[in-house]
Amino acid sequence: MVNPTDVVQIGGNSTDSILEDLTARMTKVWTKNQTQTHLPTYDASAAQIGIKLDGTNYNLWSQVVEMYISSKDKLEYINGDFMQPEPTDLTFRRWQTENAIVKGWLINSMDSSLIGNFIHFPTAKLVWDSVATTYFDGIDTSQVYDLKRRVTKMRKVGGSIEKYYNDLQGLWGEIDFWCPNPMNCATDIQKYNTILQEDRVYIFLDGLDNWLDKIRSDVLQIRPFPTVE
Repeated sequence: MVNPTDVVQIGGNSTDSILEDLTARMTKVWTKNQTQTHLPTYDASAAQIGIKLDGTNYNLWSQVVEMYISSKDKLEYINGDFMQPEPTDLTFRRWQTENAIVKGWLINSMDSSLIGNFIHFPTAKLVWDSVATTYFDGIDTSQVYDLKRRVTKMRKVGGSIEKYYNDLQGLWGEIDFWCPNPMNCATDIQKYNTILQEDRVYIFLDGLDNWLDKIRSDVLQIRPFPTVE
């Protein structure tokens, strides 16, 4: 920046030189600001999906991605609630733009070797459904068996109760994903969940250290019977 006190008229040539220098500096600053203002922007938030679908981790991938898309309030683009409107519909441009964004999130969360299998689908929902068809084949009995075996073998063994509890909850969450509540009636759903939670209390207490026997006995006497939490 030029100090105004430097701009003094000491001769025609000197004045012209100062004005030329001032103009050059102002042009440089203006050009820099314009370049910074018009830098292309992009949605870097997709990079926050901390998992890549590799063909073997669909269960975990689908849960993480669905949670991410839900947090962006765009779940309707993969669950079918916001179907593609007609091109003449006033909502079409919004749908077209947001569908492309959600599809981009899905594609960018895949291993590069898999992208070619799904990028040609025109909608995010078709991408989502196709991935599910390819990698999810219903209940994986061998995986459910392994999860339940790990639950029954888990013990606190001197560690913190918090870690023991969190480890169990992680396994139970996986089991619930693979084996969702089969009931339809609201009353039956509640009864099923009550029995399930009671069984999990027994499992949790069984894995505690022996020195907690007194507390274990006290918990079993609580009425109404508590949940694991």
